Amino acid sequence: MPLVAALVGGAVTAAALSATGAESEGPVTQGVLATAGGEERLTVREIYERSAPSVVAIRARSIQAVASPFEDEDGGAVEDLSTGSGFVIDEDGHIVTSATVVSGVTDVQVTFSDLRTVSARVVGKDEETDLAVLEVNPEGLDLEPLELGDSDEIRSGDRAVAIANPSGLEPTAGTGTISSERSRIETPGGVVLRDVIETDAVIQPASSGGPLVGGDGRVIGISSGVAAREAGVGAVVPANTAREVLTELEERHKVIRPYLGLRGRTTPQGVVVLDPYTGSPAEQAGLRAGDTIETIDGEPVRTLSGLMGVVAEHSPGEAVTLLVLRDGARGEVEVDLTERPASLPAG
Repeated sequence: MPLVAALVGGAVTAAALSATGAESEGPVTQGVLATAGGEERLTVREIYERSAPSVVAIRARSIQAVASPFEDEDGGAVEDLSTGSGFVIDEDGHIVTSATVVSGVTDVQVTFSDLRTVSARVVGKDEETDLAVLEVNPEGLDLEPLELGDSDEIRSGDRAVAIANPSGLEPTAGTGTISSERSRIETPGGVVLRDVIETDAVIQPASSGGPLVGGDGRVIGISSGVAAREAGVGAVVPANTAREVLTELEERHKVIRPYLGLRGRTTPQGVVVLDPYTGSPAEQAGLRAGDTIETIDGEPVRTLSGLMGVVAEHSPGEAVTLLVLRDGARGEVEVDLTERPASLPAG
C-alpha cells in the first residue's frame, strides 16, 4: 500500500473518550458529524472505534553534552526525553508524527494501543511543515491504517474528531471545530507554518503529531507541536500538504525546496530586502540591503509571503527574474535558485 494511501492518528481535545467509548466531559459520543453541506456521516463513537487501534504513543530520547563544574574536561551528558502521538500510515510499518518530537533524537520507541512497544527509526523529517515519518518492523504487528482525506473540502465551522495516545496506555478522543481553513502562524522560535488549519481541539505537547478526522472517517489534518496556542486555537497541517511531504520523506528522506536566501519586509512599494544571506542566491545575484523587489517573473510583489510563494513554485536550478528598485533606479536581476539548506541563518 502506498505511503500516502492511508493515515490515522491523534490529538487530545477537552472532551475525552475512554477505550469503551464513555466520555469524560460532554456528550460527544452521541453526536453525528456532518459535512459543510449537512450530509450526515459517522458518529464520534464510530470514528473513535475505527481509528483508536492505529494511534500510537511515541517516546524519543536524545543525549546532550553539558558543561559541569564537577568535571575536569567537557562535563557530562543529560538525557532529554520528548513525547508525542503518532499514527499508522500503511501496512509496511510507516508512522507519521511531529518533527519536533523526533528532532535530534538517538532512540525512538513506539507504543501501540495493545501496549506493545517496539523500536522505530526516523525515515525523514520536515521542520517547515512539522512532519516526520518513522518506520517499525511490521512483523507480528496488527497495523490498521486509515485513509487520508481531502483537506480542501473542509470549511470553517465543520466538526472533527481528534485522537491521541499521550499516556501510552489507551487512546483518547473528542470533538473540535474548524475555526479557520488557511492561516499563517509564526512561532516564537521563528518557524512559520503556512496554510494551516486552526481548530479549538486541545493540542497538548504529548498529542502533537496526530490528525483530526473528518465526518467520513478520513484524516483531514495533522496537529502541530510547533505553534504556540493563542486564544484557544491549535494548528493543524492540512492532509493535502501532508500527502506531498510524506511522499518526499519516504522517497528522499527530506523535502527539497528552492532557495532565494533573504530576509525582507513588506511595504506598499514591494518587498524591501533587509539582509541577503551570506552565500545565498540573492547575494550571488547582487541584491543588497535596501533594495525593493517590485515584481517577480513579471508579477507584482505585494507581500513577502507572496514573493516566497512564487519562489516555491520553482525547483532548485531554475531562475527567477526580479524587478528591483535601488536608489531611484530600476533594473532586472536574474537569480539562480538553489536547494534550500537544512537550516537558515538566525535573525
